[in-house]
Amino acid sequence: MSTIDTTWDQIGEKVLNNIKVHLLRHYPSEILRHYNPKIDSVVKRYSRYLPSYVAESELDDLKTIAQLEFLETLKVWNPSKSEEIWPLAYVRITGAMKDHIRYITKSDPSRFYEWVSDAAYVYLTVNKRADFEHQIENGLHLKQAMEVLDLREKKIVNAYIRDDLTFQTIGQKLNISESQISRIYKSAILKIKKELKKMQDN
Repeated sequence: MSTIDTTWDQIGEKVLNNIKVHLLRHYPSEILRHYNPKIDSVVKRYSRYLPSYVAESELDDLKTIAQLEFLETLKVWNPSKSEEIWPLAYVRITGAMKDHIRYITKSDPSRFYEWVSDAAYVYLTVNKRADFEHQIENGLHLKQAMEVLDLREKKIVNAYIRDDLTFQTIGQKLNISESQISRIYKSAILKIKKELKKMQDN
């Protein structure tokens, strides 16, 4: 190994980190301007798989998250292992957007699109098939599956599946007998199954 190689092994990481700090401190806008077409493309492609009003309300946040994640990727990118930053950035940006959607659909039940989270639980439980997980994450057909239920049925199904409450507990909360809760639940599940089958057949 040459003296240059040995020296670089000793100082290379520090030099690269100093370059990254300098770029991020002084040229973040220029860096983003160069990569924004790719970032925008990823955000738009991901948002296509979300319900339309979720995509519309979250598009700006998703773009901001994607841009910030790209800058974070620059901090951990090692040019000696991968000459191009984009493959790593793409994976991290996609993951960050998914985390954002998961968070907002679970952390704030008052949000307008609460059904995304609720229906996902139902969809998984009814079908018991792992291959539906990707569809659930993308928000496909979830609204239709839940719209076949009336408000009381939704409350009972969500309480049993999402909140893991017993029929007895649900009955006490809604002032309905345990046996009646059981009948409503089973009827609601049958409705959802029929709706899912229609969507799959179409």
